[in-house]
Amino acid sequence: MVVKAEISKSKQILGDVIFELQNHSESLHWFLSYDRLSELMEMRKEDCLRRIYQFRSTKPQMSLSGGFNEIDGEYLIDFLAAELELEDVSSAFLKGGIFFGERPLYELRESYKSLIQKTVENHRLDKELLLLLATATVDYDDAVDSYLMDKFEIDFFVQRTINIFLDTRKIRPEFGAEEFLKEYLNALIPTKILNFRDITKEFRDRTYYELFGRIRKEKPKKRKIKVKLNVEIEELLAFFDLEADAKVPDVKKKFKELLKKYHPDINKKGEEMTKKIILKYNRLILLMGEAG
Repeated sequence: MVVKAEISKSKQILGDVIFELQNHSESLHWFLSYDRLSELMEMRKEDCLRRIYQFRSTKPQMSLSGGFNEIDGEYLIDFLAAELELEDVSSAFLKGGIFFGERPLYELRESYKSLIQKTVENHRLDKELLLLLATATVDYDDAVDSYLMDKFEIDFFVQRTINIFLDTRKIRPEFGAEEFLKEYLNALIPTKILNFRDITKEFRDRTYYELFGRIRKEKPKKRKIKVKLNVEIEELLAFFDLEADAKVPDVKKKFKELLKKYHPDINKKGEEMTKKIILKYNRLILLMGEAG
């Protein structure tokens, strides 16, 4: 009975923390001070801080900024899981619609790809239109792009993916989840991660064979892409006021500094800037990974 009571108490505290974040969440931006966390966990402030410092010793990349924000979501989840001895903290945050870890975001990306692939696979091909576009362009991919953009809208795929994602996982959308996921997907669509041509490659190869009766040859990769990539990295580094030789840890450090300055909980006029910082940070980290 004692064990059940402890579990019940832990779940109550977890529910209180999630409720607190929901009440202060705007487009999935939130901040939970260490002082407020200690109150929710019914602990003395000194004891709570001591445990947070002990926890940080196992998470060297975690910064101590007076509290947890949405960027530190994984850390807050791990801290609560350890302190409350609960295994479903990440799932509770997800269903509460206040934080999305890497795993659910990966599943969202895969769902987006799958939706597009199934849609174009079941599409009744308008051969005359596609052939007309193909003969009017040098690059067959350009013709397919024009064809698909005429038949479908990317916004439809984005919204449909999000609706299914939220519904099947029973995620509460009213605290900014839908807006956050839409921004997340739209930020990745121009990148290699959700490249439209890669997603529809099978459709492109199949329709090429149907139109011309031969297998499409792979195009040699253009080296210019690397040059453009480097230019974009330089522009993003300049946004974060970092030198060209900056590394990922430097970017993360600068990112946290800017969030502390512009986060809506600190700067009432900083919401738009915060969104821009997050989008540019995600893009820069992605590009730095691709650049090796």
